[in-house]
Amino acid sequence: MSLPQRTADRNRPIAAVTIFDEDGGRTPCHAGDLRVRLEKARQATAASFSAARVDLVAGVASRILSLPKHLTAPGIVHFAYWTRRAALYRLGRSFQARLPDGCLAKPRGLAFHLPPQNVEAIFLYSWVIAFLTGNANIVRLPSELSPQIQGVLDLFLEALASAAEDSQIFVTYPVSEDLNRDISAQSDVRLVWGGDAKVRAFAPLPLRHGGKAIWFGDRVSFAVLDGEALVGLSPAAREELVSRLYNDIFIFDQMACSSPQVIHVVGDRTRHGEAVARLLDDLDRVAARKNTVPATGQVIRKMTALCTLAGQGHAVEGKRLSNALTVATMAGGDFPIAAIGGGFLQIRYLSALDALSDRIAENHQTLTYFGFGQAELSRMAERSTGQGLSRIVPVGEALDFSAVWDGYDLPGELSRLVTIR
Repeated sequence: MSLPQRTADRNRPIAAVTIFDEDGGRTPCHAGDLRVRLEKARQATAASFSAARVDLVAGVASRILSLPKHLTAPGIVHFAYWTRRAALYRLGRSFQARLPDGCLAKPRGLAFHLPPQNVEAIFLYSWVIAFLTGNANIVRLPSELSPQIQGVLDLFLEALASAAEDSQIFVTYPVSEDLNRDISAQSDVRLVWGGDAKVRAFAPLPLRHGGKAIWFGDRVSFAVLDGEALVGLSPAAREELVSRLYNDIFIFDQMACSSPQVIHVVGDRTRHGEAVARLLDDLDRVAARKNTVPATGQVIRKMTALCTLAGQGHAVEGKRLSNALTVATMAGGDFPIAAIGGGFLQIRYLSALDALSDRIAENHQTLTYFGFGQAELSRMAERSTGQGLSRIVPVGEALDFSAVWDGYDLPGELSRLVTIR
């Protein structure tokens, strides 16, 4: 009885699945056809960091970087620099150097990617690492993509078609537990981005025998600045710091998990408040110069958050510098970090950098810093014995994607090791 059921199922559309084509179109897909295609893709893996796959990714990066700047968003340009040929060679060498002695890295097989909707470009990094480590991939994308993300995807689809590479599948479909379960059951690794609720929804779904689940749940991030270093900044140095801070906050509208929501200042409001205010004024001017215009709903949400913090006595001062930037200066004490987004910052003063270690929570991801040395930062990190904080990087590098992300060595997680003695 199973054969007739499978035959009928082969021609039954499931959840309006469509596959992105290399010519910019989308093709409807049926349940049986998708299963066959996924199994075929799984058999078409490649060597880790093969020359052909490195050439393909580097070729697309070159095409992106050759476009006029006004046609590419900063996040896309950053991705293109991250995938230049020299950068990919460094990535491959670094991965090989981390392998245990006597081990060979092989792809896991089929990787199922579920990127977040609020930061479109993250799927590019996730997929590229899985592709370079030799895996077949299926990526579920939102039904609507921004023109620039669609443009990058089209370049990759064109390159994949030219290389006769049919092990990479990009699809879109409405929410469907059945379809998520079917794809997971064929997958050797599943990467879920987008928050704790999404993680919980996928957690019960089975993977192939020996499969691995990689989770990227809700995370928030913050910055720490040395008050004395701010006071002593020259105009040129302050301009550079403001520019880097702008990139961290506004490139993804503060929606990236690594964008700072809070700026901790080591110092006190009396001595360092003026320097902080000047920094924020300059940040607002840069936002205006770059024509940063948040949605009306986001502006209202920021004002609501500011009034709520003030009404609860958590904020001692609030200021709406413009539609782009709203700032709440917090009272003493430790309050949960809320990711309001769209240019909403909390300013919190600390007596010392080491005091930050007591405020690190499990859902804290990235700490950006200015004015501190490696020894101070290492001491602070060592004092924190909790599960939070997986990145400590200079201001301006919050959004710099790394092969090691959220505590995962992604090339390693997407590979299986073969021991040779």
